[in-house]
Amino acid sequence: MAAVLLALGLWLGAANASAGFLDIFRPDLKFDLMVDRTEGLKVGDAVELQNETGQEQVIGRIDAIPDARGGQPLVKIRIQSRYKDQVRAGSRVVVDRPWLQDRAVRIYIVTPADQVASEPLRSGAVVPSHSAVADKTARMAGRVQAFMETLLERSREYLDHLRSEVDQGNFDQFLDRLKDTARTVTRYTREQKERFTREILPELERMMESARKHFEQMRDPRKEEELEQEFKRLKEELAV
Repeated sequence: MAAVLLALGLWLGAANASAGFLDIFRPDLKFDLMVDRTEGLKVGDAVELQNETGQEQVIGRIDAIPDARGGQPLVKIRIQSRYKDQVRAGSRVVVDRPWLQDRAVRIYIVTPADQVASEPLRSGAVVPSHSAVADKTARMAGRVQAFMETLLERSREYLDHLRSEVDQGNFDQFLDRLKDTARTVTRYTREQKERFTREILPELERMMESARKHFEQMRDPRKEEELEQEFKRLKEELAV
């Protein structure tokens, strides 16, 4: 009896280390993938998990390709139990059909950063597929959205720095920052310029009034002219 228990313990320990003890008893994830056509796909083809950096890992296979009989083509997907929690309700299942005919059709799953906390996908779900082009577009949109969300925070920090220069009477530093801003804006996208114009430019206009008065009082027409030129250049760059 002791020998049996010891052997069972060793087996469970090895299973736990390699695959996770609970995975042995968990069912695989099975779902139906809606596709535009099944051409190029076959039973046994790998289903990969792709992270945001493009790294891939095989986590499942095509289980079956039933006859559509004139209806919506479906592909039955099976994901190994150890990976099923990485497939979320908000994950995208992409069917990548390369332009080159000698390259195989691929299926991969990617979970956008804002969908990582969504519910795990449940067995029996019917999931629409995405094209590789649509997935690339969605990823780009996600990156732009993430950038725009942080832009407002950076904008506030930028305005705080400028206010500090004005409040402390450091108008030469204010002018230097204005020059840097005009150079930086040249690399902005249209959307970034629109947001800068909407959220930052009005406050910058108010700071300009203080700077103008300062250079007038200091009777420094050269600096006043330089200030106006840089501000004009900034607004011209923001014009979209």
